Amino acid sequence: MSELPQADPQQRWKPAWAASEARIRENAGHTAVRTAVPRNSRVSKLDADLLDDELTDMLREPVSKAMSLLRPQLVDRHRLEIDTAIKAVLFWLSAGSASRRATYGQSLQNLKYDSSGHHDVLRRLRMFGALSIGGAYGWSKLTSYMAANGWADAPQNSVKRKIWRVLDRLERMTRVATLLNFLAFVATGQYKTLVERVLGLRLVFARPQVSHSVSFEFLNRQLVWHAFTEFVMFALPL
Repeated sequence: MSELPQADPQQRWKPAWAASEARIRENAGHTAVRTAVPRNSRVSKLDADLLDDELTDMLREPVSKAMSLLRPQLVDRHRLEIDTAIKAVLFWLSAGSASRRATYGQSLQNLKYDSSGHHDVLRRLRMFGALSIGGAYGWSKLTSYMAANGWADAPQNSVKRKIWRVLDRLERMTRVATLLNFLAFVATGQYKTLVERVLGLRLVFARPQVSHSVSFEFLNRQLVWHAFTEFVMFALPL
């Protein structure tokens, strides 16, 4: 009996491998690795404001001490002006410059301002500083003046009482709008203040692929040292 011709063993797996290779390439195209772009963190934006407030508090003490040497009662009388001047100078040197577009706290959190496609970012930032810092100062001075002069207790039909009512309603409406804006910020992560929403200023990552975490090594050392000194002060009388 003549033997049947046997097929080459290598020829058996080549068609299966070709079909498998085609399926592998097709699946690889659907599951391509994409570069992850970090989203703006709400916590980072709020922490940036806290860092700016801490910097203002740090500068307030030496400025107040220097002014108290000239006239002691000058600091208490013009505390609001001192805080406003410090905030204005810090804002002008940081976010007000064309190269930075971010406050010092925002720079530590790897954030900067963007104007939603508009090219006049610097002009909008300076308007933001004028409204947020200068507007808050003007409103505080106006309400203090009206309260000190008794505008709320003026006669019902007087001009002062009418102005007081209008401004009081405006303040309440602003507080409600601020609350609604903050809820929208929690939901979307954009525009943490009303002024930012009106001017179209968004906080975005300055370098998306760079970590924006702040080192707390110095703060940890300060906390440990503070706890140790408190323990020593407690143990010495014993």
